[in-house]
Amino acid sequence: WDKVKRSLLPTPLRFHYIFNMRDLSRVFQGIMECPVDIVKDENTLVALWKHENTRVFSDKLCREQDKSFIDKTIAEFLPQHFGETLAADNKELTWFSDFQREVEFDPETGEDIGAPKIYEPAYSWEHVSGKAYEYLKKYNEQYPSKCMNLVLFDEAMMHLMKINRTIQQKRGSAMLVGVGGSGKQS
Repeated sequence: WDKVKRSLLPTPLRFHYIFNMRDLSRVFQGIMECPVDIVKDENTLVALWKHENTRVFSDKLCREQDKSFIDKTIAEFLPQHFGETLAADNKELTWFSDFQREVEFDPETGEDIGAPKIYEPAYSWEHVSGKAYEYLKKYNEQYPSKCMNLVLFDEAMMHLMKINRTIQQKRGSAMLVGVGGSGKQS
């Protein structure tokens, strides 16, 4: 956090490059979202820590070189503080999300009570993509006049998971920036 705060200073074009204690607390808030029974070993905890740091610090950056600086800083930090073995095991980023579980039904009434929101490592990209298409299909059936025919390619799925994580957090907010016609409304 301190290295990021000192290195990535705000400029007129990157006025939102402000890092404070709130960002650090969001890392821990994200870690606390994951239930204890999901974090079964230290490898999962380090993967979660890396994911949350990447989400909090890298997602607000707009330049690729700044995002790679965050990745490099995390890669330097891992072996120093978690050891070589855990650093090697967590070289690749593990994504976490809370929309992977199946819908549950009330045993007494048989009503659909929805899927539990459990923040856990992504099972696979195919599973996450399938869930996203499932929710999109439900939305289109529920609101036929506002039907969205979207193609959720891998990069779109990554953005969807980032936005979902941000919205699910307490007092979570995001600013979408882009030119007209780039899909900000859908």
